[in-house]
Amino acid sequence: MATAGSQSDSSQDAELSIPDDIRALGFEQALAALEQETQRLESGQLSLADSLAAYQRGAALLRHAQALLLAVQQEIEVIDEEGQRVMARADFTADNGR
Repeated sequence: MATAGSQSDSSQDAELSIPDDIRALGFEQALAALEQETQRLESGQLSLADSLAAYQRGAALLRHAQALLLAVQQEIEVIDEEGQRVMARADFTADNGR
């Protein structure tokens, strides 16, 4: 069973294996680059070595895009939690005001 700590460690390990040029990309840029690598692979025109390099780059682009999505998801969860707390406080205040 994975713990929250081990998930965080594995995501940090994955982030470390992402080249700096990919890490600098935004989500949309990473998806576009991933699509480009996919098209190169599907073309059948690459040598075995180039196919391996394209696959590795595509995997790194995918990991980066997933990490960006996870970060946004975590932000949304924090915002949702904050909103629920605000709502709960407002409800509590309204109940006391009667």
